[in-house]
Amino acid sequence: MDENLVTSHPFIEGRGEVFCRGCGGEILFSALDLGELPIANELLTSKQGEIEKFPLHLRICAACGLGQVADVVTPERIFRDYRYLSSISSTFLEHALTYVEERVKADMFNPGDWVLEIASNDGYLLKNFLKYEIKVIGVEPADNVAAISRALGIETISEFFSSQLASEIFQKHGYPKLIIANNVMAHVPDLVDFMKGLELLCGPDTQITVENPSLSNIFIEMQFDTIYHEHYSYLSAYTVAKLGKLHGLYLDNVERLAIHGGSNRYCLKKNTGENIPYSSVDSMIQAEIEMGLFDSNHWKEYSDKVADVLKGFLFWLHTTKSAGARIYGYGAAAKASTLLNSINVGSDLISAIADASLEKQGRFIPAAEITVISPKALFAAQPTDVVIFPWNIKNEIAKYLQANLGNQTRLWCAIPHMHELET
Repeated sequence: MDENLVTSHPFIEGRGEVFCRGCGGEILFSALDLGELPIANELLTSKQGEIEKFPLHLRICAACGLGQVADVVTPERIFRDYRYLSSISSTFLEHALTYVEERVKADMFNPGDWVLEIASNDGYLLKNFLKYEIKVIGVEPADNVAAISRALGIETISEFFSSQLASEIFQKHGYPKLIIANNVMAHVPDLVDFMKGLELLCGPDTQITVENPSLSNIFIEMQFDTIYHEHYSYLSAYTVAKLGKLHGLYLDNVERLAIHGGSNRYCLKKNTGENIPYSSVDSMIQAEIEMGLFDSNHWKEYSDKVADVLKGFLFWLHTTKSAGARIYGYGAAAKASTLLNSINVGSDLISAIADASLEKQGRFIPAAEITVISPKALFAAQPTDVVIFPWNIKNEIAKYLQANLGNQTRLWCAIPHMHELET
């Protein structure tokens, strides 16, 4: 680990204390400071003038390698009225179906076994277990999203996952055979309590799978736009192994996934003291260390590269707009908010952003006040250029846009640098 470290930021708002939310370590270095930005997924219902902004500064723990931003925004504010629906993407639906079928085909389940998913969203994954008559329970705090899941016949608990809730679930249902935690560990400010909850529910035969975009992909692929306030933490194999050990769990296996632009799937099990993990664990941890993922000097270089990407995108917007182009966006994702607000881009440069989600249409990107419109409205506008913000599903979106707009509209992505997509 690098010794040139920063230790001056309070990571628990109001306590005035400095510590890692994963292991309690007190030495954290600055990785990337994006300044003060609005809450990315808090899409506005009207143009409200002055918008509340919060610091967005990624720091990394020297002890466990956990990337983290200050929890200056409460989960209740972010997740109780949530606009993101997993089922909106065919890519995510296919990924979920494949995951379920792999576990069923492996004869993982016996009569009476059941599955728990934490942050189950609209039931896009759990619904695939129903046809096999496997009992499922989802935990989804967003009431509007949980209602969609219940309509599919999925028992859904509208609460935030915690050690207290884990205890209540265990008392009522016993140990689950499988615990799924996809894209949720990053969203938890009290990571210690979350891990305690996993520990409580992990029986001798329980398997826990955790999927999250990897910190190494943010680092290597310039995916800095995935840094936003609802992502409190940024994971690596090194970190998950460390945190698991603190809570009676061990990292048994780790897989690289293409989903979300590059994620890791971590498999955790109860630590018996005699566990022998797959070789993938040591291999990935060693690769993370060798790439400089936990070295502050490498992150200083990264910060300079991010500045260059932002300057390049802003230059392209100004020059293209000046040439008479009609520039629109596609995908009102949190990625769009981080990218646009980092360089103060507004509706003068991007006319509107289309999104297929009815939950988002008619709202506005915070601070930028760019209107979210329907794809149909985008097609009617006949843009000359469209910037695709969810680059993790850019191929899926590009095919859709080309089919409706034709080859006369140019399609672009700004990550890892500004480039035109070949369609």
